[in-house]
Amino acid sequence: RGVLREALLFYIGGLMGSKVAIIYFSATGNTEAMAEAVAVGARNTGAEVLLAPVSDVDPIEIGNTCHHIILGCSAWGVEVIEEMEMKPFCEKLKPYLKGKEMGIFGSCGWSRGAWLNSWYNELHFAGAHFAAKPVLAYGYPDEEAQKNCEALGAAVAKA
Repeated sequence: RGVLREALLFYIGGLMGSKVAIIYFSATGNTEAMAEAVAVGARNTGAEVLLAPVSDVDPIEIGNTCHHIILGCSAWGVEVIEEMEMKPFCEKLKPYLKGKEMGIFGSCGWSRGAWLNSWYNELHFAGAHFAAKPVLAYGYPDEEAQKNCEALGAAVAKA
């Protein structure tokens, strides 16, 4: 209910400042906590924020209506993004990324972030511009990771 209300306000609202879509996949809550910190950073710039799980949004609508997009996903399998929801979402979003301001973030328990680098390259080659480097957290985001997430949200919102 809250996500639908937020989405409606996001699409219909006419608030001043940029609009930032923060879309994430979280199986354990770690990436969701990061997404919430990213949203804090974006909101602190005066941006209007749509914060939603990937299952609740349409990639074509996001591609058509958002210039600032931040995606979050944890590492899966052998260092890849989640393949049932986030991967198909990104594939459908790619044709709309030329010139978009983006950021990505994710959590893992064991990785060095290779999946974030691959994901970054994939989105960059689709035409996205990155206002900040990807943000990685090991497990639940600690204070430093939360600050990095807030900085990511602010950087993309201001770009």
